[in-house]
Amino acid sequence: MPSLDNYFGFNNAATSVKSRRLEIISGNITNASTPGYKARDLDFAKILKQYSMNGAGGGAQATQPKHIGAGVASWENVDSAITYYNPLNSSLDDNTVEMGVEQARFGRAVADYQASIQFLENKISGMRKALRGE
Repeated sequence: MPSLDNYFGFNNAATSVKSRRLEIISGNITNASTPGYKARDLDFAKILKQYSMNGAGGGAQATQPKHIGAGVASWENVDSAITYYNPLNSSLDDNTVEMGVEQARFGRAVADYQASIQFLENKISGMRKALRGE
């Protein structure tokens, strides 16, 4: 019988990654006037590739919990997927943060985070209904 960690694991990891993305974008907005600051974001393709290589998505699987890369550990190391991007318009102080772009990214990231929370709530609701026999 699968454990609750397996049932909720992906949603928990996805919510953590989306929360980390909100932190990164918030840092970009905070440093919009810092000379030389480079805007950052997460590369979700790289994160998903790491996740699938560690067994959850059909790649190589660890046979013991103590094996390197077992389980969902790759989701916790999202800093390796942080990327820097070039601005559409260059600035004199070498800062790559564009406030309008960051605000749009932040709005989208908040919507993605809320969707992840809603999916998790739906799973919990479904489990409650199943336990009650509804």
